[in-house]
Order: sequence, then structure tokens, then C-alpha cells
Amino acid sequence: MEDQTMTTAAFWDKAAEKYAKDPISDMESYTQTLDIMKDLLQPQHRVLEIGCGTGSTALELAPQVDRYIGTDISSNMVEIATEKLADTNLDHLSFQVAQAHDLPGTGHDVVLALNLLHLVENMGETLGSIYDALPSGGIFISKSALLGEGSWYLGPMIALMRAVGKAPFVARFSEAELIRMMEHAGFTITQTIKQDGMAPRLFVVAQKP
Repeated sequence: MEDQTMTTAAFWDKAAEKYAKDPISDMESYTQTLDIMKDLLQPQHRVLEIGCGTGSTALELAPQVDRYIGTDISSNMVEIATEKLADTNLDHLSFQVAQAHDLPGTGHDVVLALNLLHLVENMGETLGSIYDALPSGGIFISKSALLGEGSWYLGPMIALMRAVGKAPFVARFSEAELIRMMEHAGFTITQTIKQDGMAPRLFVVAQKP
């Protein structure tokens, strides 16, 4: 697992600069779910975002909560996010390097995993760690690509790209399979929004009972 983790981190380290410069591919869908999260988050919430990338969403959401920690497996992603943070007065926002299942700190009211779950190989461990990190009533918000429902050629194409180092690991699951994994981890699903695309994306709001 250590070697694979290092390989995954190296992939995203290499991609970080381009990732930071690329525009959001579907701004309408991004804005839709961003607005929902802004409505859900409250001033007293302590938020943890895993897989925060270069921090763009964290910078959007942090102003309205009490504390916000963003983590990513890529040190280069975190470095770019920290550089962005330096231009703000968001003293309650911080970024750090961590694996998806290695949740730092305590007292998280909300955990976000946006465009992340389809990129983790240890889904059960990751969902279990998120569940354990939340108190009763805690909120888990995710957005995931449903490669199991995408165009038929996506699987072979991603496999080929991964073989030549042009793509990371990507899990293939459907909406039903993802919901089943979340419920198996103990979560109660409270809201879902499915967004169309070559690979549909599922936005899920879940709660720890």
C-alpha cells in the first residue's frame, strides 16, 4: 500500500500545476452543488475537506464556518492551496498533506469528499474513517464520478492512460453501489443529486445517526 500511495501522490504532484490552471469543466454543475453546500454549512461548523486539491472550494466555503481544514495526498497541491491562502485573511483555514483515510485532528462536524471517492482504492477504510471522525448527527458531503454508468469506452481508455502514467487509479461503481457502500459504513442518505455527463456525477449529503 505504501508504494501505491507514493505512486498516487507522485501522479498528483506532477499534475498539480496544470490542475491549478485548468478552468472548471462544468461551471453550472459546480455552482449548483457549491450553493447547496453554502446553504448546509453553519457558522458553528468545523469542516474537514479531504482531497481538497489546490483549495479553490475551501476558499469559497471557509468564510462561513468556524474552522476549515483541507487535506490532500499531494504536497504540491497543498503548497498551491497554501499560496492562495496567503492572499486572504482566513486565519481559521489551513491545509495539510494527508491520505484520504488519515483524518487529522478532532471535532469535525462536517466532512467533505468532493470528486474524490472514485479515486481511492481503499473505499471501505476511507468511509469508515470518515464515519468514525464524525459525531452523531455529523454531516458527510461527497461528489463522485459514476464510472460504472459512464460511456462504455471510459474503462479501457482509463486503463490505457494509467498504464502509461497519464491517469490515476479510478474505481468504477454505479449510483446504487456507491449508496450501498455508504449505507454499509453506517451513514443515512439525506439528499442526492445526479449530474449528467460522459461519466455522471453523484452529489450526496449523508448523516451519521
